[in-house]
Amino acid sequence: MRFRPITSVVVVAGMMAIASLGIIPDASAHPTTTTNPASFSHLQAKLEAQLAVRQTQLATLTTDVSSSTTLTTADAAALSASLSVETTNIGNLITKVPSDTTITELRTDQHAMFQDNRVFVVMSPQVRLTIAADTLWAKAGAILSNGPTITADLAARVADKGYARAEARFAFSTAKATVVQSSMTGVSAKVLAQTPAGWPANEHIFVKSGVQIVRARGDLVLSRVDLKLVERWIAEHAA
Repeated sequence: MRFRPITSVVVVAGMMAIASLGIIPDASAHPTTTTNPASFSHLQAKLEAQLAVRQTQLATLTTDVSSSTTLTTADAAALSASLSVETTNIGNLITKVPSDTTITELRTDQHAMFQDNRVFVVMSPQVRLTIAADTLWAKAGAILSNGPTITADLAARVADKGYARAEARFAFSTAKATVVQSSMTGVSAKVLAQTPAGWPANEHIFVKSGVQIVRARGDLVLSRVDLKLVERWIAEHAA
């Protein structure tokens, strides 16, 4: 099972967004200055490129959500709704910007692109973190749901050599899976509650959630390793 580096996704997304800002100058600061047509065309083309990148990113995120098999129904619906809104917003701007004729119009559209649709610093981590949290919850749940079967298999081999160690490993595996589910409780709800308007004040929510997910992944690995050892021992001591 491969995992994406969640904390890196959050940090890199933020860096990409900052690096690509290319803020369009405020025309009102120089009201007597005539905008150079070549300069205007350059700024217009740059904004169109920024919008295209966001449209592509939104399409990727939409595919990630629709193809996920571990997202809860509620989380998938929430993400799909947000992605639909931002995809429509960016699409409308892509249609509008080529017809802009003033710096003021370009600046207004760029402001809408950033302030209303934080594709990289809000929407992207929302999708990545929610999918990761739900996946961890589901995988830990699968381990716990198999508990009764493993317990019965162990009980049938109490007299076998190595039983005590196998039982201890199973208890450890179960404890770690329980920790994973406990640590992921509420993560997706907290992440999904963030809005574009809340950035950058809400950036720490994404970073903290990413750290929780990384730790939970480590616990899940430990749980699965010990469970595999227990299953191997059971198989070796089959009647």
